[in-house]
Amino acid sequence: MPKVQVGDVELYYEDYGEGVPVVLIHGLAGDCSAWKAQIESLEKNYRVLAFDNRGAGRSSAPDYPYTSSHFAADTIGLMDAVGITEPAHVIGRSMGGAIAQMMALDYPDRVRSLLITASFGKLDRYGYQILYNINEVVKAQGYAPAAMHQSLFFFPPKYFNENKEQLDAFEAGLGNTDRPIPGYVNSTHACLTHDALDRLHEVKCPTYVLAGGQDVLCAASASQEIADRVPGCEIKIYEEASHFFLIQCFEESLRDIEDFLARN
Repeated sequence: MPKVQVGDVELYYEDYGEGVPVVLIHGLAGDCSAWKAQIESLEKNYRVLAFDNRGAGRSSAPDYPYTSSHFAADTIGLMDAVGITEPAHVIGRSMGGAIAQMMALDYPDRVRSLLITASFGKLDRYGYQILYNINEVVKAQGYAPAAMHQSLFFFPPKYFNENKEQLDAFEAGLGNTDRPIPGYVNSTHACLTHDALDRLHEVKCPTYVLAGGQDVLCAASASQEIADRVPGCEIKIYEEASHFFLIQCFEESLRDIEDFLARN
């Protein structure tokens, strides 16, 4: 798949299917491969654009602190570069949900609908401390030790205990990366500084918020705060799931996503 220059970054992207565009924005710890299972279904009915954010995967990683507005501008620039000029459904997970918010706020004519998963308008104190601590582990020890902490925050204890092989593979995947450390650190800055709460009332497009009831990183209360501030926003909480409910509750969450897209 190709790369394209957008401003001061070179972005790797993958483009699938035809029809109304759906833009997928991954979270802090991953890259666009996190959407593989959803893409396999969505590409049957939509044009699906997935990409690696600046600082992640195969995209470039300039070394200065990023903001959610930087990421939003990157995404719009990529849409321009690949010829997506009509409003797109925008789906963001975790940090990607923060980016999606800024797209809807700063580029409202480019967003057809907004689907925010496991995210936040502003991190609460607990979530902030988790991300800050993980970032310190990455800086001091690298990705593999950090992955052993991340998996504990991404999945609830029962699921973690009952899915050893899957979680071992998950940790290995997070830890085995050549992502530049500054790329992760600068992306973490975007999460720690994101605060769209006072602007969320400006969002005009249909919006759906999905959250894990046991998520301690991006708490269900943070998702509820988004839903309370965005006019007409829908919300669903997967009560027994945590931050990675898109994996833990894959079939149910995919049905919910596809239903929302079909209605909007």
